[in-house]
Amino acid sequence: MFFNFFRRNANPPLQWKLKPLKFPKKDLRNYGGKCILPQIILAELFEMEIPTPYTFEISHCGGVFKTNCGVLDFTAEDLTITVPEWMYQQLDLAGTDKITLKIVVLPKGRYVKLLPHSHEFLDIENPKRELEKTLRNYQVLTQGDEILCNFEEGNMRFTVAEVKPAGLGVYIVDTDLEVEFLPPFGYEEKLEREKTVTKYLNVLKSDLHPRRISMKKPGLFFDFKKFSK
Repeated sequence: MFFNFFRRNANPPLQWKLKPLKFPKKDLRNYGGKCILPQIILAELFEMEIPTPYTFEISHCGGVFKTNCGVLDFTAEDLTITVPEWMYQQLDLAGTDKITLKIVVLPKGRYVKLLPHSHEFLDIENPKRELEKTLRNYQVLTQGDEILCNFEEGNMRFTVAEVKPAGLGVYIVDTDLEVEFLPPFGYEEKLEREKTVTKYLNVLKSDLHPRRISMKKPGLFFDFKKFSK
């Protein structure tokens, strides 16, 4: 029998107990914030006339670990939820066999501040285009999450440092979202290394003559003064 089959005006509203699973390691669905739920949840949402879009809070240990997510589809096995690997790790789900899933309504986001986990983020040629593309895999962003994005240059992790309207999470579909970046991890060290006359030039020394090789592609594409402090 399914857990917590709800009646109208139930308190608390619409929540379920589910067994957490994660997508396979190389699955592209890991680069997003959407889960897979069982069809019976869709049936309950439809019966309760809950309007779309559906967004959920996942928690366990009495809310000590929690985040928000969207839904990819309703094809999971009964009593299970499948989430991206980054979410599985962040919520420490390997140590629990049940999570609480609760439907929530989140405000439309106006602003997010992201902390890149690598200075390699500075090497992205068109960060706006790349970010717009990868954030389509997320319906919501939750403050404190460490999301994983798949760029052409490789996989990159970001901490969601702040969201507006203020609160734990925002809905980011069909909204004008202002994105600001904190200096990435390793940014100061990278800047110091590149404060030289031969900033982008490698020189190989030999026993005879120095030999120049082709100039490296400049890696600093941002106005650093605009980075948040």
